[in-house]
Amino acid sequence: MRILLASVHYWNPEGDGRHQSLRPQPEPRLQALQSQLLALRRIGLGQSMLHMAERAVLPANEALRHQIDVRWITDGEHTVLDRLDPAYRALAEEVITKPSDGLQLGFEAQRFLASQLDQGYDFYAYFEDDLVIHDPLFFHKILWFQGLMGADALLLPQRVELAPGPHQVDRFFIDGPIQSRELHQLIPVPAPTVVAQLPGGEAVFDSPANPHAGCFVLSAEQLRRWVAHPCWQDGDCGFVSPLESAATLGIAKVFQLYKPAFSHASWLEVQHWGTSFHQLIGSASSTGAQSA
Repeated sequence: MRILLASVHYWNPEGDGRHQSLRPQPEPRLQALQSQLLALRRIGLGQSMLHMAERAVLPANEALRHQIDVRWITDGEHTVLDRLDPAYRALAEEVITKPSDGLQLGFEAQRFLASQLDQGYDFYAYFEDDLVIHDPLFFHKILWFQGLMGADALLLPQRVELAPGPHQVDRFFIDGPIQSRELHQLIPVPAPTVVAQLPGGEAVFDSPANPHAGCFVLSAEQLRRWVAHPCWQDGDCGFVSPLESAATLGIAKVFQLYKPAFSHASWLEVQHWGTSFHQLIGSASSTGAQSA
């Protein structure tokens, strides 16, 4: 598949520290961004196999690899791009925009994706710059779900933090249920649960108890549908902050949202780089930490 991926990138060392992008250390932003780029590279076109008999390197995995064009959406100033290793710097192109505030860059990413609708991509993807794909079938699973449910439905991944070493919580799914009143405002009518029979078992998909994923992947048809909707670029920042709102509010107004049920969370997951949420485990109740 041909995929256009807009990565929302921002770093302000003089920020308030609420997000990693607003903290003074550049190293976490560099490591997260490089991890994202390397993961996308590994499911891209550069895949081969060693032909032992012929002592040759030949193409492999042709049916599963993708052409992924990555664009960094920035304000041209608050970035770590000039600190990237040159090998990584060459893996994407910067698109400089003029948001009213750095946290508004997500809306600029939406606008950029829409501007490329005439380029014929199979998928138009929005990603925060600290999300890392490890599953080589990630985009194929989204394509399969669209074929199952149609363009009205949108499947989002579960975000997961991975402990760097042995830990009481090795895989930490960080988008647990939000307050029911807030959820009802976002999703007034929950989508019905879907149980799909697959080789090796079943997969269960629910209307999410927390619709934020920091990313979404739309077909061209779905993006056109959103652009034609009255909510397109309405600037609504009513969900947590402009950053979370850009990734969540618009799609919640247009599509029936789904995520894998927590019982099947890894069926479609994306890593949230780092351990900032792991650091909250000690402050949670012991019951909550154990059940997480």
